[in-house]
Amino acid sequence: MAIDLREVEPLGSKSVLLEQAMRRKRAGEGQQERFNDIDMSDMITPDFEWLKEDKSAIESLVKQMDVSIGQLAVQLRDLDEKTKKSRLTVEKEQQLLFKQIKTLNSLLKKQVDIFSAVERQVSEIQIKQESLILQIGIGLIAGLMSAVTILATAPWLTVFMESIR
Repeated sequence: MAIDLREVEPLGSKSVLLEQAMRRKRAGEGQQERFNDIDMSDMITPDFEWLKEDKSAIESLVKQMDVSIGQLAVQLRDLDEKTKKSRLTVEKEQQLLFKQIKTLNSLLKKQVDIFSAVERQVSEIQIKQESLILQIGIGLIAGLMSAVTILATAPWLTVFMESIR
């Protein structure tokens, strides 16, 4: 059994409010004259001044919230723009860094190629020098041998030359 409290004066005492609701429930809606004779002496007179104050406080709070939300939206927009700029700057710096790394890699490769070529040339020069020293050594030994041979055979050759003459 539900009691309808929608048509009851809200600022009365609980007992009076409950009594009003129960009478209206029993009597129905057509017999409202009967309820006018109820004793309303213990009812509180409605004072809606606090409601006006609360309404103005809520309105000022809503205005402050609107301003705060507006400032927050502006800050978020600025932050988003700065983030995009930062991201673009970082991407450009990364591209530049990759280009520099690529350039350095190619320079290092060229240096390695040059050092390899120089090393090959040095080893070829060493081989040529070794063969030159070997050839000079062989020439010196051959020259000495021929000089010794000439010196050794010189007296016989002089005898032989004189006998031929």
